[in-house]
Amino acid sequence: MKTTQQIYLWLIVFVLLIVQSVYAQQRISIPQPFGDDFIHSDLITKVSIIPLEIESYGAITEDMEMKADNENIFILDNRNTQCVYRFNIEGEFLNTICAEQAAPRAGNFPQLSNPARFSIDPYRKHIEIYRFETSTNFIFSYDGNAAGNFKFSVTPPDYARDTNGNYWISTGWNNSESQYRLLQTDSKGKIIDRHLRMITRCTPTESFAFHVNDNDNDISFWELLGNMVYSLKENDITPRYFFDFGDYNLPLDYHNIDGNDSFKMINQRGYYTIKRFMENIDFAYMALNFISSNQRAMFHIIHDKQNDKINVYTENAAIGLFDKAQYINNNNELLFLVSPRKVRNLFRGSQLIPKAFEDLPDKIGNTRTPVVLKIALSATSNSDESGFIPEELNSDYEN
Repeated sequence: MKTTQQIYLWLIVFVLLIVQSVYAQQRISIPQPFGDDFIHSDLITKVSIIPLEIESYGAITEDMEMKADNENIFILDNRNTQCVYRFNIEGEFLNTICAEQAAPRAGNFPQLSNPARFSIDPYRKHIEIYRFETSTNFIFSYDGNAAGNFKFSVTPPDYARDTNGNYWISTGWNNSESQYRLLQTDSKGKIIDRHLRMITRCTPTESFAFHVNDNDNDISFWELLGNMVYSLKENDITPRYFFDFGDYNLPLDYHNIDGNDSFKMINQRGYYTIKRFMENIDFAYMALNFISSNQRAMFHIIHDKQNDKINVYTENAAIGLFDKAQYINNNNELLFLVSPRKVRNLFRGSQLIPKAFEDLPDKIGNTRTPVVLKIALSATSNSDESGFIPEELNSDYEN
């Protein structure tokens, strides 16, 4: 009986994944050997920095979560205060957003044992902070004024609010609260619909999963160990990008393997993770990692929509300066929260600094606190053969 159930589960997963891959619009493959270094991309035309007005060293670190719109930068202090610090686009500190007001400086903060999540709602100009300490979602205006709070029906690893005021919640894989990977709730957190059911025994997996595109009222959704990016609009879930990881696609029986064994297996054989997706009218940007027992690689993938070209770049994973972009604005500028020390390490002694980055070491100087690195992109000409034309999809297996 157990064997029959396993075969049935395998067939369901296999069929669903094939169907999804057929309807995805773009296929992305990782070239072997890996692509060009990100800093040498022909798409990069200008690099500048936004110094952040921070009162004390250590108040903000480059690994903190940053979100933005075209006028504001928001950074969540998940180490001490669980507050969101708001800056204007020039890096000037504007205000703090949280229940306990605090300025962005090191000091005697309450130690909170659980992390927080935060989400930006550009449609209503709200910042929302979910505190696992109290299982409560707090809503604030950009100015930091409280606009209400409530509890979701399930704990949200990540969430986003749509134009109708409803929420999309990612539950991850093998979540004890739901077999559905994607939930919709009303404005008070009550579940109103469920999508993308998955029965799995794999190691529980969750991550950041949403990008809210305020240009066309669209929300993008992805999963850490998945290889699909979806568009969420109204009640429609549309596959957009399909990643073909070749030999490193998750094996067909992955979801039928117990948590500990599945975790050991993928670490031994190697696996890809999708860390970030975002887009505007001209570009779509994706950050991926490859991890194995003896190797780590970092990728920045840029879809030049105007020329329909996919460009795959790597970066020096030993330094990890860029890690992932946190926002792309209407001026086609990618925003990264970076460490000045890593900038100096990457370019120290280098004789081959790309033109767009030539002035960056001098601009950074002896700065110690994190800065926002702004990288401007420009579409390549149709005659430029850097990057590659996305393939038409067939029914190959996706993980």
